[in-house]
Amino acid sequence: MKDLAPFLVLAEAVAEGRLAAGEFMRLCLPLFSNTPGSFESQERFRAAQDLFFVADDYWESPGETPSDLLTAEQVREKAAAIAVRMRSLVEV
Repeated sequence: MKDLAPFLVLAEAVAEGRLAAGEFMRLCLPLFSNTPGSFESQERFRAAQDLFFVADDYWESPGETPSDLLTAEQVREKAAAIAVRMRSLVEV
């Protein structure tokens, strides 16, 4: 079984500004893709998947951000909302 805790730690760290959006992206993508097994519920899978999509949609290059990708601030905001959702799933 995949544990949601590492994803929650990443979500909270980027949401609180302890982890830069670029570093979050570099950690989250392989964590989601390379962790074997499955989550114990669809809700936990969707929460981790949503966090993966946030990391995948981050635009790190300097200059103008393409309209379909996220800025660092948007990553923080979305990760904060996902962290709240994950926290409720972990504490069940």
